[in-house]
Amino acid sequence: MSDQNKNNAIQEHEANLFFEESISGFLIADEKNRIIRSNTRVSDWLGISAADIEGKKFIDLLSIGSKIYFETHLSPLLKMQGYFEEILVELSGAAGKRLKILINAKESAPKEDKPKLIYYTLLEASDRVQYEQNLQNAKRLTEEELEDERKNVLLREQLIAVLGHDLRNPLGAISMTVGLLERSIKDDHQKNLLGILKRSSYRMNELIGNVMDFARTRLGEGIVISPREVDLKPVLEHVMEELKFLFPDRQIAADLSLIDPIFCDADRIAQLVSNLLANALTHGNPQSPVYFTARNPSNKLEISVANEGEQIPESLQAILFTPFKREADRPSNNGLGLGLYIADQIAQAHGGTLSFVSNEKETRFTFEMEFRN
Repeated sequence: MSDQNKNNAIQEHEANLFFEESISGFLIADEKNRIIRSNTRVSDWLGISAADIEGKKFIDLLSIGSKIYFETHLSPLLKMQGYFEEILVELSGAAGKRLKILINAKESAPKEDKPKLIYYTLLEASDRVQYEQNLQNAKRLTEEELEDERKNVLLREQLIAVLGHDLRNPLGAISMTVGLLERSIKDDHQKNLLGILKRSSYRMNELIGNVMDFARTRLGEGIVISPREVDLKPVLEHVMEELKFLFPDRQIAADLSLIDPIFCDADRIAQLVSNLLANALTHGNPQSPVYFTARNPSNKLEISVANEGEQIPESLQAILFTPFKREADRPSNNGLGLGLYIADQIAQAHGGTLSFVSNEKETRFTFEMEFRN
């Protein structure tokens, strides 16, 4: 035997060994899809000898559902393009044995001296099918959990909105009663008690307003504004006087250089400023004044509130405008953590921005918006 023939024999032996002992299943069928050769792996899967497999059509190895799919889809596809890849089907073996497999098929190119053949490669897909089922189950569970969470959030925010609305009626009665009592009471001690009650009522009303605004933003309505031309200076002065009443021991250094009427929602701007001033008075250095400036150069409104005191921690700065986020270790920590969030939403509703800078010297919040005449 020549060296060439010897090499050819070795290669043929290796090819046959690979075909028979591969962990994948191999089938060769003629042009009528009759199996003319199969390997050991297919025999093991089906529980049928290779001799019993040969002579069958490939479709005879499939379960009923896969037979239908093969006839209606795979066989026409194979004739049309000459191959198909990674199709999941089910083998039907001896004693009702079932096995999920991925099949690849390719027709050989026709030659004059060789008949056209079809080569099938079969890969066990049980683990893959289980993996995909686990992914589908995990996706379904995640979607169900997300839907439950969405419903819980919606219910919670609807409850907040209803609760905030219902609280305003008794609070209004309390505020009105305090106002009537102020006119008749002359005793200084009782007046001080009424002052405490009035400040508490104002604070409660502010909290309820923030909660209801928060509920609106979460329910998709957003902050509603009704802009019109207004002289904003007396509005801001009134807000400042209210805050001075609530913080009688603190000083507000104001510079309100507002000249022309401004097109905005005055009530909402007043709410924004009230939240910023309250925040500065609450967290700033009690020995230093809060600096409050407002000006409107060239159709642009700029409002700034600054206080001396500790720098806002960097960990908090990134989430400062997030609802219910606040610094937990400050002794002056009160409220719900909604004030800055609502202020930011009001700024956005006006097409403006609310920014801040915080360092060892001061913390300054600045609201800027452009407006038309």
